[in-house]
Parts: sequence; C-alpha cells; structure tokens
Amino acid sequence: MTAETDVKSRAAEAFPPSSPTRIGAEVEWLVFDREDLRKPIPAEQAAGVADGPLPAGGAITIEPGGQVELVTRPFPDPVELVDAVAADTAELVRRFQGHGLALVSLGLDPIRPPRRTLDAPRYEAMEKYFAARSPAGLQMMNLTASFQINIGFGPNPSVTWRWAQAVAPVLMAAFANSPTTDGDAFQSASCRQQIWAATDPTRTRPVCGGPENWATYVLNANLMLRWRDHRIEPQLDELTFGECLQSSDPPTRGDLELHLTTLFPPLKPRGYLEVRMLDALPASGRMAATATVWAVLTDPDVGDAAEAICRAIPDAWCRATQAGLDDPAVREAAAAVLDLAARASSATAPSLADACKTWRDERVLSPNPLKPVVQLVDRAREAVA
Repeated sequence: MTAETDVKSRAAEAFPPSSPTRIGAEVEWLVFDREDLRKPIPAEQAAGVADGPLPAGGAITIEPGGQVELVTRPFPDPVELVDAVAADTAELVRRFQGHGLALVSLGLDPIRPPRRTLDAPRYEAMEKYFAARSPAGLQMMNLTASFQINIGFGPNPSVTWRWAQAVAPVLMAAFANSPTTDGDAFQSASCRQQIWAATDPTRTRPVCGGPENWATYVLNANLMLRWRDHRIEPQLDELTFGECLQSSDPPTRGDLELHLTTLFPPLKPRGYLEVRMLDALPASGRMAATATVWAVLTDPDVGDAAEAICRAIPDAWCRATQAGLDDPAVREAAAAVLDLAARASSATAPSLADACKTWRDERVLSPNPLKPVVQLVDRAREAVA
C-alpha cells in the first residue's frame, strides 16, 4: 500500500540539482518497406535489423508500432551528443537499407493505420486502456515518433524548470514535423502533439507551476496500469491515482512506479528533464533543437531572454498546439529563440549555430516552411497510389 505522502516524497526526487549538466537524446524513426510503404513492419523484424553494437554506444529499443528508437548515453556538451547521434544513425541507416527498409524522420505516419506489432504485456494493457477511451491513444502508440532531449537540471532545478516551461510551446511549434495524418490535411502545427494532447489529458497536458506541483499532477492523472498477480493489467475504471488511494483497493508502491512511467507531459521530470514535445526530426533539425535546448537551459542570459520572449504570448500552449507557426506571435518568438541559441553557440559550436540559423530561415521564417515535409509525404503517397 502507498499513501499521498509517498507520492509527494517520490515526486520531490524528480528534480535533483546536477553539476555538471549533461545531455542525451532518444531519437525515433518510422520504419517503411521501400517496396511497399503500406506494409506494417513487425517489431521483431525491426529489432533484428537494428541489433548489434553501435559506434557511439547507443542502445536500441522498439516502440509498439515497430518504430525504432536510439537511446544515447549522457554527454557533457551538445556537440558530443550530436556527433554520437550522427555516428549511430549512419550505422542504423546502413543496416536498414541492406534489408530494403527506410528510417524516416517524421513525427507521424501519414500512410498506415495504427497497428501494434510489438508483443509486450505493457503495450497490450495500454492498448486495452486506450481502446476503451480514446482512438488517439492507439495512434500515439503506433504511428508517432519523436526526438526527445534529456538534460540535467543544473544547479537550480526550479529555474531550469521555469525556463523550460516558458519555451516549450514555442519550441514545439518551431520543430513541428508532422503536418498530416492522411497525407492531405497539411498544416504547420504538430499533428503528433495534437494526438498526444487528445490521448488522455490527465496524463499528457503540461505540468503547471513549480516543481511542487508535480506531485499534484501525479495524483490527478488517471491510473492506467496496475500490477495484478505479477502481471500488468489495465485499470479500466476512470479513477485518478489520488482517488484510487482512497479506495478499498489502493495502489501499491509498485503501482506508483508503474504509474509514473505512464505519464507523458511535454516536459517530464524524472531525475533529469525529459523534453518530450519535439517531433522526430531530420539531422539538421536535431542539431538546431539540441543547440537551442542546451543554450536556453544552461546559459542564464539566454534562459531569461527566451523566457521573456515566450511568456509574452498569452495561451501559448493552446496557440502553438492548434496553429503552430501560422500564429504570427508564435512564429516571431520561435525565430527569436533560435537567434538567441545561434548567438550563444557561435563561439563554441559554430556548426550548431549554423544549424539554428538554417532552421530559422528555412523552417520558421520561410514562406513555405512545410515544403520539405510535404514533398516527402507526397513521394510516399505516389509510391503507394
């Protein structure tokens, strides 16, 4: 049995200071058969192709719909991280090409229906939970891919958290790379993030306020999964974790740990900060996003300036989610934050500074920022027409 005090104690552990700050990433790709883009790729097949040591030491996991995820170790600076991702990515691309498969950096599959191919008790239980509540949950599990940055909180976690909260909606819009669910309804906002927002708002909405509010978020999220006789089972009654604590069948500490793994806010504290709201990105986008997150969250001058720029947008999360860069204020803020990151990176990481400028010009300020993504989707549609 657990209690509310256990939840608060566990939540407080999620925000430790770190010195020095380290940064890592989780890079996801959609996997397509080059001869038949509609063909689902079994998770077992993807795992077999990806198997083997990688040059920079990254680890591979497979997501429910057969998406491939590269998990890096933490690095002392963004340049080392970018170089490691590039090395491991090149090897993975080579392996998949050798089997007639393509790794595609899109945040959302625009071609195939949601279909789970990974046989795992956790995902089977999640599928049952979402089937009873939200079709978006099945899309989220099986059709989406992200570029997640993991970074230490630095010497002052509450300040780092505040900076991250301010810039997160603007960065989500700046790096949107999932414009459609069907290859037709193109928009500049992130369709992937819209799907996440619709999945189960109690576990996917942003965390409001300071670190002390994380415990409240944990308590107010619906309980999705529980341990029953050493098996993971879905909790189909729509009860929050806090409500379950007051019931005749309260969750255990093991259930609390499992519950924490089923919370998916755009920014998630878990001993370090997970920056989760970025779509899967091409190499240029990964470089720009890595440089921007590092600059904003490790340089106080950049963090304060970026916070002031982004907090000037009322209802930023709603506007960035629904309109993305079509909202002039969001677009202007995105360009300004990329400018800050470029200047901060220019002396120590000129290649990352250049990536920030290029992304600003070609994907934020461009009259047709979605052109590269739309062309990719159009080519895919033509191939299966």
